[in-house]
Amino acid sequence: MKAVILHIALLGFAGAANLHAGDKDKAQEKLEHKIVDSGTFGIYVAGKRVGSETFKIEQRPDYGIITAEVKVNDGKSQAAQTAEMRVNPNGELRSYVWHSTAPQVEEATIEPQNDLLVEHLVFADQKKKDVPHMLPLTTAILDNNFFSQREVLLWRYLQSGCVWKDGQGRMCGPSSYAVLVPQDHSSANATLSYIGIEKATVNGVEKVLSKVSLRLGDPKQLVIMNGGADSDAGQWVLWVDDQFKVIKITVVGSNLEIVRD
Repeated sequence: MKAVILHIALLGFAGAANLHAGDKDKAQEKLEHKIVDSGTFGIYVAGKRVGSETFKIEQRPDYGIITAEVKVNDGKSQAAQTAEMRVNPNGELRSYVWHSTAPQVEEATIEPQNDLLVEHLVFADQKKKDVPHMLPLTTAILDNNFFSQREVLLWRYLQSGCVWKDGQGRMCGPSSYAVLVPQDHSSANATLSYIGIEKATVNGVEKVLSKVSLRLGDPKQLVIMNGGADSDAGQWVLWVDDQFKVIKITVVGSNLEIVRD
């Protein structure tokens, strides 16, 4: 049952496609504008809160949409960014838009063109540039500071990289995915592996959560706000509850923590 729930929840990947016509309209009506997850992640460096990401993951009949806003103020610098990602039912990227208002105004838009992903950039000086990426349309977006996008990739892993067996629960092996970091205009390989059930402290409370490793092929491309950690901090640890929601994220070798409020 959980596998079915996860598949339907996976960003509007319309399970209604295989329903009879009489049931399809009802299914679409139920799926329309359904919020799969929403909330706020607190961003902590060395135990001090320096920012927040407010996000919403929404399921629609024809696609999934993930919107997020990040605000950071570490006492030395500030940042304000928004992102919107749209994903088709087959897992292909429909569009991605990133916008920054601080410390400077910049934009990046990604769209598929001729089976490639093309990034349209608008820099702070308003100069424009297009960057083509030789990547499949199913490439996952893992942009800087948008941690909800890691939850989206986690769901994809649980749906495609795990086998559900009666009486045995999840049977998950490692799976790798191409990922794109729009703000860095770079790509990498991400490998997710299910580690097991462990205890973790979240907001001072001990919880029993699933532990998933997210290892990046080129750590330098995806180390975000690591508070001075060295550049080999390429392994993220996702702590996940029984509703498949990310509760906490840590970065190996870093003093960065992301915790759901």
